[in-house]
Amino acid sequence: MKIGIPKALMYYKYGYLWKKYFDYLGIEYIVSENSNKNIIELGKKHSTDETCIPFKIYMGHVNSLKNKCDYILVPRFLGEKKDRIDCIKFNSIYDVVNNSFDNLNLIEYNIDYTENKYEFLEFIKLGKKLNKKTIECFFAYKKAKKKYLKYRKQQEEKQEQLIKNSNNKKILLLGHSYNLHDNVIGKPIIKILKQYDIDIIYSDFHNSKKDNSSKISETLYWTSNKDLINSLLHYKEKVDGIIILTAFPCGNDCLVNELIIRKTKDIPLINIVVDELNSEAGLVTRLESFIDIIDERRNINEKSNKFSKSR
Repeated sequence: MKIGIPKALMYYKYGYLWKKYFDYLGIEYIVSENSNKNIIELGKKHSTDETCIPFKIYMGHVNSLKNKCDYILVPRFLGEKKDRIDCIKFNSIYDVVNNSFDNLNLIEYNIDYTENKYEFLEFIKLGKKLNKKTIECFFAYKKAKKKYLKYRKQQEEKQEQLIKNSNNKKILLLGHSYNLHDNVIGKPIIKILKQYDIDIIYSDFHNSKKDNSSKISETLYWTSNKDLINSLLHYKEKVDGIIILTAFPCGNDCLVNELIIRKTKDIPLINIVVDELNSEAGLVTRLESFIDIIDERRNINEKSNKFSKSR
């Protein structure tokens, strides 16, 4: 038996957990290739024009896994924890995929705390669907979850050490994990920034232990956008600039990111909107201009500090 894992959407948050779980169960899996133009074209064939680019990419990854595995993992997410609500597409994605492709064997688990569908129980159900015993699924999940939490903590600690010890310019890349780390959406920006020896601080490497999003908006609805604001508030004083990454035409991000732009002061900030027609040449120009702004601001601050000390 072989499980196919689309390298898109929640893969960038939970892919490590999925792979460890299947490893401990002794189940073979394959991960789809990195996103590219061909993946986007495959996804567009099974998407409406109004669908946001991350979901078009996801449909392309599903399409690319056809005839390569026995099942394709397509989990549902409504609320990952109590009182957490996210984009409805994460809850409907299984139905969308199931009704968009013929002769495709899907396997899923369903996270919905409003219906008492918790991650622990859902992973056991997932394993049993793959003909594994309950006790096997129990220990596989426990071990995989422990590894996953350790991995996430290491990411966070590594980033905090980078902020503390590096004297390079630092830019906060603010966006959802499936945008930041996707080969088409976020990686071109990361590649350009690294050419200028800039330390990139990823918003999804911060684990918000307390919700402070009310400082920006008291009526914010979507949890993933609250996470972005919490990350912004945590890193704002530790970086030289902020790049907001918006995937067109995400309604949630278009609203919340505009709110962030209007309420974030005293730091260089730019909003990069990405779709399937993006030009890398135009992206380079915008990022170079943004880096120039950061350099000029650092020079002014350094001169101001020297003047203050001389007095």
